[in-house]
Amino acid sequence: MKIINIFLLAIIAIQITTSCQNRQSGQIQQVEESPYYHWVCPQGDHQGAEITFIRTGNAFRGEYTDPGFHKHVGIPIMGAIDDKGIVTGVSAVMPEGDIKGKLSGKITGDKFSAIWLPTPTGMEISEYREMELVINTSGEQKNFEPPSPPQIILSEKSYGYVIGEQENKFIHIAQGTKNDEVNFHLHNEESGLNDIIIDVQGAAQLNGDSFRYKEKDYEFEITVYNGFITLTTISGELDGYKADGIYPEITINDSYLVN
Repeated sequence: MKIINIFLLAIIAIQITTSCQNRQSGQIQQVEESPYYHWVCPQGDHQGAEITFIRTGNAFRGEYTDPGFHKHVGIPIMGAIDDKGIVTGVSAVMPEGDIKGKLSGKITGDKFSAIWLPTPTGMEISEYREMELVINTSGEQKNFEPPSPPQIILSEKSYGYVIGEQENKFIHIAQGTKNDEVNFHLHNEESGLNDIIIDVQGAAQLNGDSFRYKEKDYEFEITVYNGFITLTTISGELDGYKADGIYPEITINDSYLVN
């Protein structure tokens, strides 16, 4: 009987330990849902440049500080990081649908190889930079709103931006005719070596805060966050084009972006 009781006590102890570990793991997971990152360029021509953001899943929101222009004024940024560490981001939207710049690069461990490309409307506050940044764990954290789904995803909203006459990216999302269904309109135009115009309209089933759609051999996924959406190609291309990117929310008339 004593052996059985000891055995039972051992099982209970293991269960309690496992439960505590799970709770601790859960607590850690909750903390890591929105981790904070502070990247600094320690040397070179762009010494002092900083990128700070808070991340939720693959999405982030934060700011970029250009020491050559406004040392203490951050340029708001939002974007996504894929499973290979590739970073794609844009600055805050201007009133007319213009953006101030694009952020790209790759995160490898504690290093961030970043490129900041200002748009014509953003050159008064920053310049083109290729930077090698390292993680900084000291200093006071800035207070950013973490990326999260909006309270009402199925409200009618427009997302996108224009960069002069070279690039026009637009997505309009609205409530569909069925529950948890969205109607959307995707319109992209790019000019350069190859002029590109794609226009896709359809309905898709909303799965949480995202939905997928397939047009011919091209399948993509849109995930909705407060203030912006991300578009990620799942497979294929549409006439040799992929519409991947970050689309900030806009408040102007839709016809401004669709010529």
